[in-house]
Amino acid sequence: MPITIHKGMFFAQFYVLSTNNMSKELTFSVKTPEFEMEYARFGNGPKALVIIPGLSIKSVVRSAAAIRSAYSVFESEYTIYLFDRKLQLGNVYNLAEMADDTVAAMRALGINKATIYGTSQGGMVGQYIAIKYPEVVENLVLASSSSKALPLQLEVIGHWTDLCVEGKAMEFVEDFIDNAFSKSYLERYKPVLLKMYRNVTADELQRFAVLSAACAHVDTYNDLGKIKCPVFVIGAALDHVVGAEASTIMYEKLKAEGVSCQFYMYNDYGHAAFDEAKDYRQRIYDFLQTV
Repeated sequence: MPITIHKGMFFAQFYVLSTNNMSKELTFSVKTPEFEMEYARFGNGPKALVIIPGLSIKSVVRSAAAIRSAYSVFESEYTIYLFDRKLQLGNVYNLAEMADDTVAAMRALGINKATIYGTSQGGMVGQYIAIKYPEVVENLVLASSSSKALPLQLEVIGHWTDLCVEGKAMEFVEDFIDNAFSKSYLERYKPVLLKMYRNVTADELQRFAVLSAACAHVDTYNDLGKIKCPVFVIGAALDHVVGAEASTIMYEKLKAEGVSCQFYMYNDYGHAAFDEAKDYRQRIYDFLQTV
């Protein structure tokens, strides 16, 4: 089994990364005429759960075994698909294109309808999917995400993009960690996190820069009323990446537009509440049992 610091799925994928056969057995590649995308699959339930992670320094599918363990509560009822972004990126790759490509990958795999759970940027992509392709979304879970870029998001993620472009790998990693996790979590794990990412490559920095730049242009707010499925918005009061108000704004707009929605705010966690809060996955599971 891989060793993990926690059992969550942080959008930056802060796992102890290692080559292990268990993760490889869960990892696949889907090809369309336009692109190739890696994904992980586990669980054997009749319903589909598509997880769209946010920005990641290392590919999340490399830790598929750890993620499977974390999401075991879903396995009997769901087949779970964890999608990365496409392998080959251009200089610009916007959120709407990410949504198009994720849906294309789903269809190539025969996934006609799924619950979509997106964390951070993954939640932005999930919104574009639910708006443009309502027929493929059964339910939508938006974790620490946003529908329009507020000043904090522009500043923090924009700074990460700049650091990656400038090749300042460890300065980027440290700033990333400091803004994403809670103070109590960092007191325990920051030295280990820094050690894990001491060898970030130029290609990883370039890929991150292209993906992170897209966050500045998220623009779904005025179209949230087009979402046809139940939505669960989960925020974090201490979010120093997109801000707690980003989740509140989404929820209030969805409610005003008559979209079936629920809301929960974690008061003691930051952006990566979906990793730190022990009840996070159970809370999502419980939501899905009620809709």
